[in-house]
Amino acid sequence: MHQSNNTKIFLKKPLSLALAACCTFSAHLAAEESEESESLKDSDMEQMVVTGVKTELPLNLVTDPKKPRQPLPANDGADYLKTIPGFSVVRKGGTSGDPMLRGMGGSRLGMVVDGETMAGGCPSRMDPPTAYIFPEAMDEIEVIKGPQSVLYGPGNSAGVVVFNQQQERPTESDWNMHASLLGASAERRDGLFDISYSSPQFSIRSSSTSASADDYEDGDGNEVNSSYERWSSQVNLAWTPSDDTRVEFDTAFSDGEAAYADRGVDGSKFARESHKAKYFRSNITSWLDSIELQAYYNYIDHIMDNYSLRELSSTATPMVMNLDSETTGFKMALVFTPMDDVELTSGIDARENRHTGRSTMNQSTMDYRDMEREADAEFNQLGLFSEVSWQVAANQRWIAGARMDDWEVKDLRDEVALSMMSSVDNPTAGETRSELLSSGFLRYEYGLESGPNSSATLFAGLGYTERFPDYWEIFSYETADSYSALDIESEKTTQLDIGYIYRGEKLSASVSGFVNQIDDYLMIETDYEKAAVMSSMDSMGSMNMDGMDSSDTRTTSIVRNIQARSWGLEFDSSYQLNEQWRTEFTVTSVRGANETDGTTLAQLPPLEGRLGLYYEQAQWSAGVLWRAIASQDRVDIGKGNIVGQDIGATDSANVVSINAGWKPSKSVLVTTGIDNLFDETYAEHISRSGANIIGFDQLTRVNEPGRTFWLKAIYRI
Repeated sequence: MHQSNNTKIFLKKPLSLALAACCTFSAHLAAEESEESESLKDSDMEQMVVTGVKTELPLNLVTDPKKPRQPLPANDGADYLKTIPGFSVVRKGGTSGDPMLRGMGGSRLGMVVDGETMAGGCPSRMDPPTAYIFPEAMDEIEVIKGPQSVLYGPGNSAGVVVFNQQQERPTESDWNMHASLLGASAERRDGLFDISYSSPQFSIRSSSTSASADDYEDGDGNEVNSSYERWSSQVNLAWTPSDDTRVEFDTAFSDGEAAYADRGVDGSKFARESHKAKYFRSNITSWLDSIELQAYYNYIDHIMDNYSLRELSSTATPMVMNLDSETTGFKMALVFTPMDDVELTSGIDARENRHTGRSTMNQSTMDYRDMEREADAEFNQLGLFSEVSWQVAANQRWIAGARMDDWEVKDLRDEVALSMMSSVDNPTAGETRSELLSSGFLRYEYGLESGPNSSATLFAGLGYTERFPDYWEIFSYETADSYSALDIESEKTTQLDIGYIYRGEKLSASVSGFVNQIDDYLMIETDYEKAAVMSSMDSMGSMNMDGMDSSDTRTTSIVRNIQARSWGLEFDSSYQLNEQWRTEFTVTSVRGANETDGTTLAQLPPLEGRLGLYYEQAQWSAGVLWRAIASQDRVDIGKGNIVGQDIGATDSANVVSINAGWKPSKSVLVTTGIDNLFDETYAEHISRSGANIIGFDQLTRVNEPGRTFWLKAIYRI
């Protein structure tokens, strides 16, 4: 894998730091091991390897990203979600997958990193927002399913994923450290070093991560173009003059490179810088509980080319595209307590994003670095929101919310590219589109009478969201009757969620279902026939496509509005057989309909079930996980969304994985496992199609990794 010497040295720093930390404290471990062995026997059982996440609250799940997980996730924000029922990931290579919840992804699924949102630069989704998220450096991942919150920005019709760092003011000075090392098949090496010092007045936290891997092999032994290297560093400073006041500053940098199996280029740069400031004050008055202010800035600089990480064809020229995305944002939230049983959160949020790019068809003769960046799009959003929780009785709660968003997008393109070699005048050049959109929800939660040491909750929620078209839907595609998609309609989703949660001494279970109606669903369709480009590029802007001969056509990809529906079911359960043995079982299913075309809704994952058996005691654990994936023949080839389109039916698959853990002390955890134990050859239904790459066999889909061995060590104090 190509990389500079400077990059090699930098990437190894977190690994070296983590290794040094583990060695430095080895003597301390030996001393404390005998003291802690007895206390470990009496401590509560803690899952050493996360294979699934239980639903504890209605439509809300929380998981710890620092715990080992199986299947082994890539070191980015998407793969960590696969253990949560309802999530799937579109594979493109070894990293930077696109997450989907209940078959919906892109801007339908919000991503928030400690209060901050960011947008990728690639018009073909090479770098979704999760490509710039390093979950193990965070403390908590929270998932809210469906349009059931208005606190985290607009348009989150599928739900929202919140990556948080948890930091509290201590009563006395203290320091904490979390270090981890991971080794796996395909020469994978991951490292994390997270250290913090905190006192009642001041705290500082620094974290660094690195990850690298070579090309993996699928179950048939075929190499997949999937190597990558990634690193990140983050520093957080906080001033806490009292228990009620916190001022915080945070800065982060990251970069990487990744090979892709689904396209003709790789990502040779994924640079990110992020800066933010927060102010939090609580216990202000009897009716105003807290106020929180946050401002942030992030910048994405992304490069893709066809020569850095792959062999260049003898007939091809070295091509480069350099895209960037600059985002600034602000949020103010006030929490009111007008009555003992009522909590109201109201506020304002704003975001501005500017996207630019530059490219060269021959880097040898025209260096992209000598070119000026040209802006193509600018988005502005201003939102007002309120969310209230009313505890009607000890076992009843109402939650409701509403928000209004003022959107504006400017089309800064002079021309629209029809292909790598052809462009036309942009019919909406310089135009501005403005729109006022609304969202809201209402949910009722009812606690049922249950026996001792158990609880049961019924819930039902109705949500409505209007989603403004995102950058990819407007600027990466044409429409059926125009070269520009600036005027495509906004999407409107109305969704009903219902469910039941039970927690007992031995049995824990939850079941939830949803059904929605999506008006003006933004669908991507490939191989759509339009009028061909017959004249020079300069004259094409005024060409009447309808007046051309029907034989003079070309195929392209368009975005169009349709009427759609989707519905689904999620079930998860855990049963404690005895003090050491536990079973887990989950089932997820989602279906949909394209009512406009009379077909199935494209890009929906198949029925899936997971069954696990686990042994756990204070110092040892072992487990086996069976994942059963049904075949999927409900497809609409060539249609889908900005993440991908249906390419055909898929067969069923059965994947078995095993894991084991050893916890000699409270500070040390060693886990190991084998993913895909029987070396099954399979691809996820929603994976991308394989590209023709020199040195690799072209596959219909990007297959999942074959048998994968992994070993992870964690040290924390």
